[in-house]
Amino acid sequence: MASSHSYPIAIIGGGPVGLSSSILLSLRGIPHILFERHSDTSIHPKACGINQRTSEIFRTMGIEDEVYRHAGPPEVTGRTAWYTSLGEDGKEIASRDAWGGGQYAEEYESFSPCRYCILPQIRLEPILKRRAVELNPEGIQYGAAVREVRNEGRNVKITSVINGEEELFEACFALIADGGRMFTDQFGVKWLGESNLFDMVTAHFRSPLRSLHPDPRNFLTWFSSPEMGGSTRTGYLYQIGPWPSTRPETDEWVFACGIIESDPAEFDEATMLERLRKTLAIPDLPVEMLSFSHWTVNCLYAEQWRIGNVFLVGDSAHRIPPWGALGMNSGIQDAQNLVWKLDLALKDVVRYNALLNTYETERLDVGRRVGLTSLHNMRSHSSVIDKALGVSAEQSAEQNEKAAAEYFDSDHPNYPAKRAAMERAQKILDTEFKAPGFEVGWFYPSADINHEGGSTHGGQQLPDGTLESEFYFQSTIPGHHLPHVWLEKNGQRIAIRDLVALSKLTLIVESPISETLLDDRVEIEVINAANCFDTDGKWRKICGVTLIGGVLVRPDDIVAWRGELHNLSLPNWKALIDKVLHVTEAI
Repeated sequence: MASSHSYPIAIIGGGPVGLSSSILLSLRGIPHILFERHSDTSIHPKACGINQRTSEIFRTMGIEDEVYRHAGPPEVTGRTAWYTSLGEDGKEIASRDAWGGGQYAEEYESFSPCRYCILPQIRLEPILKRRAVELNPEGIQYGAAVREVRNEGRNVKITSVINGEEELFEACFALIADGGRMFTDQFGVKWLGESNLFDMVTAHFRSPLRSLHPDPRNFLTWFSSPEMGGSTRTGYLYQIGPWPSTRPETDEWVFACGIIESDPAEFDEATMLERLRKTLAIPDLPVEMLSFSHWTVNCLYAEQWRIGNVFLVGDSAHRIPPWGALGMNSGIQDAQNLVWKLDLALKDVVRYNALLNTYETERLDVGRRVGLTSLHNMRSHSSVIDKALGVSAEQSAEQNEKAAAEYFDSDHPNYPAKRAAMERAQKILDTEFKAPGFEVGWFYPSADINHEGGSTHGGQQLPDGTLESEFYFQSTIPGHHLPHVWLEKNGQRIAIRDLVALSKLTLIVESPISETLLDDRVEIEVINAANCFDTDGKWRKICGVTLIGGVLVRPDDIVAWRGELHNLSLPNWKALIDKVLHVTEAI
């Protein structure tokens, strides 16, 4: 069958990662086609937490304000809590601020011009779809099932069924964003990590539940019922709007729990409704079930993220447990890392082939690490929360009730020790609820071309090589995220990252630069920060160079190089740019 359609880029999958990839390509003027097998956007809530780095990408896409309009208000999305139930005899076990809310608000505001927000995938995807279609009206194909993707020479051949007709497409490069459903396996890529850890079910339902909650400020409520044997057996609940909320009876919620007591195949909607009411201890709760889904907890990452001219992004490269909201965020950040490199490779594939390889080098370790972090978060609910309370699945209901009673009885001799254990548990759970080091502080060690980071990378790396999770240390060490700084120009407040160019390197200086240093092969945007007012002096403190130095930034907001410019010759400057971009000259 002859190819009738040819594009520079093809995207397989129209979820948040595929649609984000499409928008980022369109903003760069790169023609492409996107295939999505479903007829429309997701019908399940799925991912909810959008961290600051992803909000920054949405800012670039031009959808940040619309996302915020639909997102949960800060007063109901900045706290989490643990309860035995919400019934008459239910008790609060613990509660805390989370995700930049409450006591953490000022700290998080210093990290970014954007904020952490809560918006379920069922409401995010339509926003992404509208923007993707607006920018590429003919290239977003829903109801288009892809049957085959294969490398053939220097191109990728794709077979898809559209409107019942099988068609062949050709692309220079293909992005697999199908949620890991088939093509990672079809390419023979090995999955590393832990799979099929246990079976979960999720109910999306409508109920006037807010008035029945003891503290409706809590976005996410975890349950650890002594009678039911602790966290996994009990479940968790969170609200998903729609916002702004106008009538309690229209409020939507998600309840999820592990399947412990029955064969997963036998756990149906009726079983879920029974489990929900038992967990909440509100037997007559009005519930309108909107959707019900089974899923399996996996902590996996692909061994290989590039196969010829095919690239794995999002869940096709990593399947991450949802505890910590790192899955969708990491997938969208995969796309941000890859698209600017594809932009250069489309102009000269030989010259920038090695640059494309850095996608796997840089993102694979992030996918591995966030998966392990999420798995740790998941297990901590039983290993530290249940343990502090004194309940477990191995004990009888009577034993659990007796142990939990000690936690709530201030006169019991074990009360102080149990309360102290819960305080320690909260510090352990910072990796899920107060972890800017994981959410915005990750960096690419391989991009630190002159090894300036040393053993600590400005404090972001611990002696054992892991990341500091509780705090984010802003730095211009190469490989790190461009620090957030507010500037002022002509009376307008400007975030420094808003000055970063979309399709070329950006050099931030405070003194005039010789035109001879601009590489004629790679466009470089020069930003003279001296023309703006450094409102709080932060850039001068944090830039890491003198007034005659410069900070070179990639289109994905990653610092590529920093140093002095006055003694840098043109040949050395060109060699530096080639090193930053991993240039391979044609032989």
